[in-house]
Amino acid sequence: MIDSLIVIGMAVVSLGTIHEADGPQQHTFKLRNDGTEAVALEQGYTSCGCTTINFDRDSLVEPGDTAHVTLSFNPRGKGGEFKETGTLVYGPDRKHVSMSLIGTCITSEETLLRQFPIRLTDQLRLSANRFDLGIMQQGEERERTVVVLHRPDGRQERHTLRFAVTPSTPRGLQHIPMTITTHDDTGKEIPFTITFDVLVK
Repeated sequence: MIDSLIVIGMAVVSLGTIHEADGPQQHTFKLRNDGTEAVALEQGYTSCGCTTINFDRDSLVEPGDTAHVTLSFNPRGKGGEFKETGTLVYGPDRKHVSMSLIGTCITSEETLLRQFPIRLTDQLRLSANRFDLGIMQQGEERERTVVVLHRPDGRQERHTLRFAVTPSTPRGLQHIPMTITTHDDTGKEIPFTITFDVLVK
């Protein structure tokens, strides 16, 4: 037996640039059964809780017939580029077919300040300036990422920091400062410090 649902048209659809304040955005995909037997639409799941998948659950799609699947993306609390995927499970062999929504979300000021609470300058904000690494032992290494938001154009600059416990690392509770340099929109260097709190055993 052959059963195969295919997406008619694009399986990845761009929503373009959307605004968080505009609320949920959705797109309906059309699927066709190109197999030789009817298949049941059994289950759907998404890549993120911000996205829902809707379809006529447990319906049978006969060969040559079509079904509709709607993905809805809620941009609340989101910012920057996104790609959210919905996957439909169908047929007795539990095959999968996936569809995606992509785009760029412009956040509200409230979300922006929540995601980047640390002010460097009027134009630059940080996602965090302190990380708790917990308990570490000699030879262990951990990394954390801090994001610098450039307010004028919304650009996000990522810095990944690594800390490794070496034989020379003092034992006990340590507060490890790490200095990073970014640049404002005029090209001026802006240094800032990220602190790792770690208990070295």
